[in-house]
Amino acid sequence: MTFFTPKRTFLILLFPFVVYLLLGNASPLIDQDEAAYAGFARTMSESGDYLQIEFPYSTPHKKPPLHFWIISFLFQIFGTNEFVLRLFPSLCILGTSLLTYHLASVMFNSRTALYAFSILSFSLYFPLNGKIALVDSLLVFFGMLGFTSLHHFIRTEKWFYVCIFWFAVGLGVLAKGPPILIFLGGTGFLLLFFSKIRPTIWKLQPWFGLPLAILPILAWGYLSWQKDGGTLIRWMIDWYILRRATNPVFGQSGPPGTYFVLFVVTLFPWSRVYLSFLKEMFWRLVSHMNAKTIKDSIFSSFRNGILLPLSPRSYLMIGLVFSWVFYEFLSSKLPSYPLSAYPILSILLAEQLSKKHNQIYLYRLYLTTSLVMIFIITFLILPKFSDMRTETKKLAYTIQKSLEPNETLFSFGGLGIPSFAFYLHQPIKEIGFDEIMTIKGTILLTESDRLMLDSMGIKLEVLGEPISLYVYDRNKTLQLRLVRSNP
Repeated sequence: MTFFTPKRTFLILLFPFVVYLLLGNASPLIDQDEAAYAGFARTMSESGDYLQIEFPYSTPHKKPPLHFWIISFLFQIFGTNEFVLRLFPSLCILGTSLLTYHLASVMFNSRTALYAFSILSFSLYFPLNGKIALVDSLLVFFGMLGFTSLHHFIRTEKWFYVCIFWFAVGLGVLAKGPPILIFLGGTGFLLLFFSKIRPTIWKLQPWFGLPLAILPILAWGYLSWQKDGGTLIRWMIDWYILRRATNPVFGQSGPPGTYFVLFVVTLFPWSRVYLSFLKEMFWRLVSHMNAKTIKDSIFSSFRNGILLPLSPRSYLMIGLVFSWVFYEFLSSKLPSYPLSAYPILSILLAEQLSKKHNQIYLYRLYLTTSLVMIFIITFLILPKFSDMRTETKKLAYTIQKSLEPNETLFSFGGLGIPSFAFYLHQPIKEIGFDEIMTIKGTILLTESDRLMLDSMGIKLEVLGEPISLYVYDRNKTLQLRLVRSNP
């Protein structure tokens, strides 16, 4: 009997995957998003105000509150540090990989499940989301939880899975708003085209389940509106719905097909399996386009129903429509948008690999390459990147020496460095040109802004020498000055 059975191999691989997710997670914060989330959570835990989402330099990173609530809770239990900050996202990525293994096992067999787990967990991009405290880790976990429970409900019609489905939707909305509604709602809508399962889909009772699922975010929105007069909610609707649907965010845009190409890189070293899958899908599409039986429009198909049974592959392909294809047509192209597609795509690629006559040889080759890549990332690349992120920490300690305890530091010029604000751990107030002429206190600004103000006759007392700060998220070096204003 072979020792390395698929199930044993899965358990063996689970250990290095967990180690990879947790190792090195005490490194300095990453600007922008992660540092902002850490600041939101710490502000909540220190103030006791869980409706307030405020932190210096962090306005563009405001989100619905679930992620911040969880981090704040963990901060209060385990202390405020980088490892605790990243703990729950790491667990979410681990949970997503386990759900992927489970769903592939139910749909196919233990060998395909092992392949799916390996492709997802030991690819270039996906596991890195467990090493940075972004809200996308929560979103992909809740999305996969809902997608898996929906598949179980279609097979068994047990009400337990309906509860899990709407529970996942509710938490996903409270974590990031509409994306989980797009993914799971769009998937449910497309499943209605299959006449044999249409009665089952209606048993989800969306007219009851959806209002119940969004009740938590509506309650939070109501309380937040009462607190600030609707400022935060109106801003979120504009920034996360209206603007992102029509305009690029943070200058990251691309044509349709951007993610189609990006997956070749992010799925490395399993990219060849991805290309093989695309090739097969292309020829299947060509054969379907030439088939005489496809005559009806999409509307008549909905009316009459697709009579073919819903195969596991069909279910997975439907899941890709609103976890991947939908985002190809948005002008904004952030790498995390199609994150929910990775688990589904991993199962499809695993099924593709399992059909190869030399599948075991290919799997061992790709897995060995993956483990070597993980080793290089863990012990060579990430430590170097960690050293690069220590500069804002050093800047905070340097400036603390020039400030009194609890003294407010004024920031001029939109510096945009939330990790510095987190490590400084003193009040920071961002000011504009009108305020700089009236305030009294210590100001942090760039050397170029200081020279501009000096040329305009606004004299400021210089404190110390210029401080160089490399901001890697913008790939530039800021020359900062600490000055004192005494109007």
